[in-house]
Amino acid sequence: MKTNSAEIHAEIPKEPGASPARIHELKGFEKVLEKFFSFCARMIVKATYKLEYIDFDKIPKDGPAILIANHITYMDGLLIHGQLRRRVHFLIDEFIYKLPLVNFFMRLDQAIPIAPNRVSVSMALDMMTDVLAKGDILCLFPEGQLTYTGHLGHFKPGIEWIIKRYPVKVYPVVIEGMWGSVFSRKYRKSKSRWIPRSFRRKVTIMCGDPVTPDNIKAYHLQTIINEMRQMLHDNEGQ
Repeated sequence: MKTNSAEIHAEIPKEPGASPARIHELKGFEKVLEKFFSFCARMIVKATYKLEYIDFDKIPKDGPAILIANHITYMDGLLIHGQLRRRVHFLIDEFIYKLPLVNFFMRLDQAIPIAPNRVSVSMALDMMTDVLAKGDILCLFPEGQLTYTGHLGHFKPGIEWIIKRYPVKVYPVVIEGMWGSVFSRKYRKSKSRWIPRSFRRKVTIMCGDPVTPDNIKAYHLQTIINEMRQMLHDNEGQ
């Protein structure tokens, strides 16, 4: 879910008289399809990977919240969603959002598209605010792109912008075990990149303690995610 738009401006002014952008509302049969596809996606993920979820009970059962996570593959959103029974809205690159067929599922998932220009960022911020005002969960990948090395990338400041608009707690989430999967970039230059190297690989998804709005800084959240990853590595080595 790539986006470098967070680097554009620290403040995104609105056009005079512009109305706030709203999240796409599901109607009628769309609601039924969304529940069905969401269920199927969870079953596929759980059948494909050996999943271990740690401390996901920290995420509130209701009310607005923001999740942030490291970004290894395009499966990351499904992995996070797999343990939640709440509506989660993901921020996604506009190019991917508009791809044929993908767009259908992204609309059902009520994802938020974003592109690296002022108008798109402003609209995305409006929709993110709308999501939180409705009491839903917003999920961001602050690196803005999939990792090319397996290591955590630099966090963009977009998380700080949305917190200024709508102060809520932020829950850091770490995904470990997906680096080297066919959906990661580890073997992107290999002719055999799409050949699975393991079946039902172990994947750990851990939620950390919530960070209060007054402590939301991109570099601080990046440090927390790195510390959580190191803790998982240390525990696996014991």
